Amino acid sequence: MKTMKVICPVLLSLVLIGGCSDPGNIVYGGPLSDEPLQVFDETAGIHPSKAVRHDPNNPFAGASSGAQTKWDLHSTGNHVVAYYSWATWLTHQPTGEHQYYVAVSLRDIWANGEATQEDLPKVRGMAIAAFTSVLVNFPDAVSFDATGTFSSELVTASYRGIFDMGGTPPRGWVIVNDSSGNERAVKQ
Repeated sequence: MKTMKVICPVLLSLVLIGGCSDPGNIVYGGPLSDEPLQVFDETAGIHPSKAVRHDPNNPFAGASSGAQTKWDLHSTGNHVVAYYSWATWLTHQPTGEHQYYVAVSLRDIWANGEATQEDLPKVRGMAIAAFTSVLVNFPDAVSFDATGTFSSELVTASYRGIFDMGGTPPRGWVIVNDSSGNERAVKQ
């Protein structure tokens, strides 16, 4: 069982206003669920949907995980919790990086069978849709390293994610070799 739990940093805020009021101010506590994903809405985690905020299984529905916490959750190996964290961040800050990591989390949930049996085909479709969303909605998406320095573009990895899962990349997107001989996804 994973050993993290999302709680509000100021317990008084829970008593006075009934929840976390500032997205991003989350701290570690007790265990988060390691239950399999149960698909609430097949658009949850796919920009521009905000359905993940209404998912009763989303531990971040009331507030996003912290800016560092989303990376910590991603590295735990609990792909379901990582999915909820990234998907909730995506609703508050729609970026290609957030969309990409939603897609990666969904792909990992599907690949590891971490959803109910009846939901695994839906999770596959959601992962492909999330990778597709990077190409369609965030074609200049990049991921940054811990120092905030540009690390890598995300469209090529998203294109490969679609292809590797048996999906069809959006029309007009192809893989080409750049001037250094590296493969890159581009829209023609």
